[in-house]
Amino acid sequence: MMATRTTAAAAAAAAARLLLSSRKLASARHLSSCPITSSSNSQSSFTSSSNHANVRLRHIPSLPYLGSLIPQYSSISTFGPTTYYDFYPTIRKRYGDFYSIGVPGLGKGSHGTMYVITDANEMQKVIRQERASQPYPRGVVESEWPLVHWLRSKNSILGKGTNDAEDAMGFAGRGETWKRVRNFLQTDMLSPQSAHGYIPIMAHAAQLASVGAPSSTADLNAYTNRCSFDLFTALMFGSLSKMADPSTGRDAENIEFCNAAVHGMDQMLKQMTSPLHVILYKFGFTSGMYHEMAKAFETAFGIAEKKYVHFRQRYENGELTEAEQSSYLGRAILRQEEDESIREEELAEIIKVALTAAIDTTSSLLSWNMLHLALNPEVQETLHAELVESTTKHGGLNAESLRKANFPYLHAVLRETHRLTPAAPLTIFKENALSDLEIHGSIIPKNSLIVLDAHSVGIDPDMVDNPQEFNPQRWFPDSIVKRKGTPAEILDHPYYRDAFSQGSRKCPGSRVANNVVLLLISQWVLDWKMSVPIGYGWGDVTYCMHGMVHPDLPEITFEKRN
Repeated sequence: MMATRTTAAAAAAAAARLLLSSRKLASARHLSSCPITSSSNSQSSFTSSSNHANVRLRHIPSLPYLGSLIPQYSSISTFGPTTYYDFYPTIRKRYGDFYSIGVPGLGKGSHGTMYVITDANEMQKVIRQERASQPYPRGVVESEWPLVHWLRSKNSILGKGTNDAEDAMGFAGRGETWKRVRNFLQTDMLSPQSAHGYIPIMAHAAQLASVGAPSSTADLNAYTNRCSFDLFTALMFGSLSKMADPSTGRDAENIEFCNAAVHGMDQMLKQMTSPLHVILYKFGFTSGMYHEMAKAFETAFGIAEKKYVHFRQRYENGELTEAEQSSYLGRAILRQEEDESIREEELAEIIKVALTAAIDTTSSLLSWNMLHLALNPEVQETLHAELVESTTKHGGLNAESLRKANFPYLHAVLRETHRLTPAAPLTIFKENALSDLEIHGSIIPKNSLIVLDAHSVGIDPDMVDNPQEFNPQRWFPDSIVKRKGTPAEILDHPYYRDAFSQGSRKCPGSRVANNVVLLLISQWVLDWKMSVPIGYGWGDVTYCMHGMVHPDLPEITFEKRN
């Protein structure tokens, strides 16, 4: 045992030395202009998605436990939280539309191997071979090993299931625990009818949150986190937390929850993409970063549990308001009492993880949309005109007015934001668990991880005119028609549309998360004329990956509209 730990420590130390050496030798990549402008270290020509007949599998060099993330060995760009938008497009310039790469903590095996494709039609092959029986489809949570390890240490059903091989990871796995919990979780959330039912109280929460924008300019990233919290707690509990407005959002516990949830996700991702932390995990060690993540999640889950217990007690005492009874949790408690497959303590776990996970993803979408609108006043004014017309016609922000047919420009703005600055450039993580699979003419072995890069094609100048320009009209019907029959029509594939994955492991909260963004963006534009500081432009934008990719928002000015 001592010899094993000594060997593990030596391996970890060697990895640390190699990483430090790499950092000294590799010049840091800084964002001096556009945050997604690629600077390739290869002189080879660009491999366009239009040349599908010539697409072949290429392999990026990788090392055990270090993968392809050591630039001196793999000859690819440095991977980091401030270069994430640059990383995959730069690789695509050299290796084309289909390649294998080692990313320990995300990929499979000691090298962390995953196969990256950019053609959504090829990704459809992976999803089509999934089935509604064991082994169930893989979800991205399976790669989130720091979180799963922590959940298992807490004996949570979300990280620990039965002794069955497919079920060992509980909700994070692909066995009956996942199927059972997933079916319960998505009920009253994923269907359009269910999601629309929460819009009235969420719209009210958005109105209150918008009031706090002008007084939050010193830290708008924290503001969008709290906006996300306000709308998710509105649908979850049927109550208004009023966190986003500094004049009302002074509940210390809610502030602590938001900060802990976001920090925990940040620390989780940093471990997942660090070869050193992967090595430590493989040899049974936990790092200071892991313990920091665990402390943050302990805080967030503890606060979420208090909210759940308080709500449950009021339910049992018959004290819930009509709005609370109609909330997700109000309905879930009724369903749980009639559904013997879900225990009360499991429902509590579902609520804790759902509320904790909801903040970061949605706040990233909010922040990027806010920034693009502030940078593009003409887009903002066009959207304002549409919002005024639609809300006047349909009686305010409601389920009818938010329909794409009534808000086409708003939906085009969200789609263009996702094209240029997605919350997560890699949108779909899947595994061919049933058999070998043919992708672009190559046979991918069974149980491989296959990932869709939905970002690189969207900023390819061969596919998109002026790709760094923010232009929502790209998604108007006439533009879509013009792309039909051309290589660029792949841009309109549903798999490129949003950051919520596809198939049966699609984010169960995707529809309500989308409504959160629609409501808040609409309310901001109706209330305020947003503008960036004088002299600030697209080339000044920086970002960092904290769970999801967030822009470093400048001090945007909010001028009250008449």
